[in-house]
Amino acid sequence: MDLWGIIGGLGVGGLLGTIGTQWAIGQREQAARRVAFKKQQLAEFYGPLLAAHKEISARSELRVKLQNALNGRHIEAMLEAAASGGGAGRNDRISAATDTQVPTILTNIRDEEQTFRDVLMPRYRSMIDIFRDKMWLAEPETRNYFGQFVEFVDVWDKILENKLPRSVAPTINHTEANLAQFYTHLQEVHDRLRREIS
Repeated sequence: MDLWGIIGGLGVGGLLGTIGTQWAIGQREQAARRVAFKKQQLAEFYGPLLAAHKEISARSELRVKLQNALNGRHIEAMLEAAASGGGAGRNDRISAATDTQVPTILTNIRDEEQTFRDVLMPRYRSMIDIFRDKMWLAEPETRNYFGQFVEFVDVWDKILENKLPRSVAPTINHTEANLAQFYTHLQEVHDRLRREIS
């Protein structure tokens, strides 16, 4: 083999090595960009939306737990009053038992209405803000839920501002149960993205 053949052989090998190295670097950088995008999706879109939903859900569950406890205590007080003897005073004792429980129940109802208005509704609105401002981070399937979510929040806003009567809600099937698929989807995408980046 002559000198030029050796140099040519080394040059082609070096060129192929450089091309292979550049391809591997490009693949690694592309994978790093995909992981960075998924992290951004989690940090700026799916994580905040899911956290807001979980907070709303926890507060809603607490509301039901408190209502059930107060209602149970009310029923218990009425049963105790009824069991404490018969006669003409029985109805008065039941009324008195109810009278002592009703203020607490009404206070709780007013407090829950204020929590809904001052805490939960702003959380729903912040979810719309995140959805709108970070739509580019959403998976295509997630975007399909935006209109339904906006409708849910807008109807509640109109009801709370007395622009719509509450009786309209059942007529148009306005219930948070309509968002169950959206919430399930958020959890699934969030969990999938976490698996993909770990």
